[in-house]
Amino acid sequence: MQQVRMPIILCWTLIFAFALMLRCSAAVWWQARQVDENAFAFGDSFSYWVLGHQIYKGEAYQFGGANAKVSRAPGYPLIIAGWHKMFAGSPSLLSVRLLNALLGSLTVIAVGFLAMLMFDRMTGYCAAILAAIYPGAIVMSILILSEGPFCLLMILQLIACHFVIRRINPAAHPTNPGQWIFHDWGPTMLAGVTAGIAILIRPSWMLFTPAFLVVWFLFSRQRKTVAKHGLVMILMLCLTMSPWWVRNYQVTGHFVPTTLQVGASLYDGLHAGATGGSDMSFVLGFHREQNEADSRLVALPADSYEYRLNHRMRQAALSWATAHPGEVMKLAGNKFIRLWRPLPNRTTVQSELHRGGVAGGYLGILGLSVGGLIVLARRSGQPTHSPDSDADISGEISFSNQAPVSVAVLLSISPAIYFTALHMVFVSSIRYRQPAVLVLTVLAGVGLHQMLIRSGLLKRFQANRSSQAEGGC
Repeated sequence: MQQVRMPIILCWTLIFAFALMLRCSAAVWWQARQVDENAFAFGDSFSYWVLGHQIYKGEAYQFGGANAKVSRAPGYPLIIAGWHKMFAGSPSLLSVRLLNALLGSLTVIAVGFLAMLMFDRMTGYCAAILAAIYPGAIVMSILILSEGPFCLLMILQLIACHFVIRRINPAAHPTNPGQWIFHDWGPTMLAGVTAGIAILIRPSWMLFTPAFLVVWFLFSRQRKTVAKHGLVMILMLCLTMSPWWVRNYQVTGHFVPTTLQVGASLYDGLHAGATGGSDMSFVLGFHREQNEADSRLVALPADSYEYRLNHRMRQAALSWATAHPGEVMKLAGNKFIRLWRPLPNRTTVQSELHRGGVAGGYLGILGLSVGGLIVLARRSGQPTHSPDSDADISGEISFSNQAPVSVAVLLSISPAIYFTALHMVFVSSIRYRQPAVLVLTVLAGVGLHQMLIRSGLLKRFQANRSSQAEGGC
């Protein structure tokens, strides 16, 4: 048994080391380009840094004054606070970038593991290698932004959801590798916990789990069982987030599920003159309006200024959207293009070489994902496993553990559909598609696996492996 396992571990270790090397190198290169060692390229990064330091010091959790206590979810600041603790309150920015590089490398392994669970080991390797070299994933792994840890939690949730589906319908997965990891309600509870932590890191993930469960329920033949697992999943999500909810109620006097930036974000995407990109210059005007409204009151309400300001901006956005449905649809189209266009803005990425690299990596993943979908479509309704081979005589993949096509598509594409729908309402940029593209590397792994088979490279590799000792990777 060890002859089989050790080379597998070696393969995953090499992929992890390769991904970590790329990300650490990129982190050092990026930090060297900054104005000074304490410079932040993004305003969001500064806010996470300040909040993390406040948690470490035991100070009030607020950014920008006492009227901004629910402006950021605590997930990523807690990670930074832990890093402050490790470095006695004075970590360098480079060290935090290297931390994100480590989390990004673990995400690469998680992507490969998800692909391996749904298909086979070789597809897992292919997906992990693609995730390791995808430029968007590398960039998100070195910036001091919440996308780095969020992507890891997102993939872990999808892995847990796969085990839940497998548990409910074991006949669809005859070989069922890894079943020893989970029993009974373990995967369901883990899916809820990882979903809750992911939301605390990236609040825009809030609606994914209920939407996922609704789609799964509607298309399942075992709706009663799905409903039970869905309720447990939501319960664990709520328990995970409950400390944040209790704290927010104590601060504002209202239930606030994520943050009080929703109103500003919604108005940013829906107002007269909106382009689909972000421009928060309107915030000061709303502050003036709120201050004037408060000055006319005999006594201030029990809720917080921050809550009233968020409510004002949210209502303004919804009122404008209701009165201008045509503009809303036009903006939705612009936001879709901004999200999925190949080239980033020149204002964001000035180097033509870097812009070309971003576009090439993105189009490569997208093209291989389409190829993977075609492979799965051709296999729909055919036998789903052949444990002794990677390809049949026709040159097509014969997965050793293929999940049903509907499950593979649901887990691989649902984040892309979710983020697209979300950012056709809120503001949009290529930054917000990166987690979705990272999940698409699972399908891209199928496409790359098929390319290797058609080219004959995999057959030659298998021939060399068969001539060596049993247990090669």
